[in-house]
Amino acid sequence: MKRSVIRTGCIVCAIALVTVSQPAAAYAGQQGSALAGPAQSTPETAANTSAADQTVPEIAPEEIDAFFDNTVFVGDSVMEDFRNYSFARSDTWLGRLQFLAAVSFSTYSALRPVTAKSIHPVYAGQKRLVEDSIAMMGAEKVFMLFGPNDINITGIEKTAANYVELAGRIRAQSPDVEFYIMSMPYTVKGHRDHNLYNDNIRRYNETMKNLAAEQGWGFVDIANPLADENGDLIESYSSDRDIHLRRAAYDVWCQVLRDYAKETLIKEAEEAAAAGTGGPGVCEILYIQGEIRS
Repeated sequence: MKRSVIRTGCIVCAIALVTVSQPAAAYAGQQGSALAGPAQSTPETAANTSAADQTVPEIAPEEIDAFFDNTVFVGDSVMEDFRNYSFARSDTWLGRLQFLAAVSFSTYSALRPVTAKSIHPVYAGQKRLVEDSIAMMGAEKVFMLFGPNDINITGIEKTAANYVELAGRIRAQSPDVEFYIMSMPYTVKGHRDHNLYNDNIRRYNETMKNLAAEQGWGFVDIANPLADENGDLIESYSSDRDIHLRRAAYDVWCQVLRDYAKETLIKEAEEAAAAGTGGPGVCEILYIQGEIRS
């Protein structure tokens, strides 16, 4: 995948803020992100502010929207609920998203053959293997959220191995696809379903984060922005005191995903700028103007 760039002269710019709904604003403050407010200035930081500002590319909301073009979200009933939430807001950037989700879907199921009784998402009117559907969609980015079913079927380490095998199958048909793992949300305090309980979910998410780093995939943490100070799912976000979420939780998901996209685009632009630096005193800002498919 290639991106077109436009080089300009030395420009002082600031990161464009994204409009935040009340639940998302709570997430920003809880996480202590840049959206929570400016840090205290000192003589040292003030002296470096103008130089730092010159190297931060501006990312417009439209560019964040475009990040999710040709993207498919794959997962179980938690993802299926996000699909329903997105369909209800299809007049926004959420209308760009595609989904392959099914109740009780898992990496274990994804690796099994399609049968009349198998659990596989439906695409174009019939159940298909995920890798076949993704190839038919022409997807360029795949966000995967598994775990609630896998953790009781195969355990943490085997699920990690299943992720790798599934990604290999997808890449065999879609060699240029980019992978992103989304963390598994916690449950409310005290809930337990065999191996599905919060301490084990934390171990699972840490394993998946490490796996993503090893494989060169992205990792999007949507679990902790939904958690309270004790690391349990905030009860008002739960629809069943188990793993399923209310609309307010998906409001937070949206902000987390957009923040992740923005950080990714900034990093790409900064890396491109660093690779193209002309020498001392030269400041070049590269604005991402959209994707050009190779």
